Amino acid sequence: MEIIKNIIRLQVFRFLLVGLFCASIEYLTFNGLINAFKVEYLIANVISIVIAVSINYILSKAFVFEKSRYSKRDEFLSFVLFSVLAIVLNQFILWVFFEIVKLDIRLCKAFAIIIVAAFNFLTKKHIVFKA
Repeated sequence: MEIIKNIIRLQVFRFLLVGLFCASIEYLTFNGLINAFKVEYLIANVISIVIAVSINYILSKAFVFEKSRYSKRDEFLSFVLFSVLAIVLNQFILWVFFEIVKLDIRLCKAFAIIIVAAFNFLTKKHIVFKA
């Protein structure tokens, strides 16, 4: 039982839990938009990311990166800046895998989420929420 408590205390574990939850929201929202509402895939991608990033900020602040050396304003602005960069990276990855590599759009989205997750963790841990 003590081992489980220690694992839950690990920042990377909490990041993964929050990340998996938000990635699920992003993936399901994306698929819902392109399948049910026939939204163009790059637009659906931005919408799904904005929703997931908003939820991720709240959960990251509460459960993953409890404190920061920056003011709330600076922290939020850097979070938004790196989120915009993540959107650009996500869009590029999605476009390459779909338009150039010609993979199924759902698989492309899964790849984009996985690749951008590493970028998100590194920027949040070392820049945005740096203690």
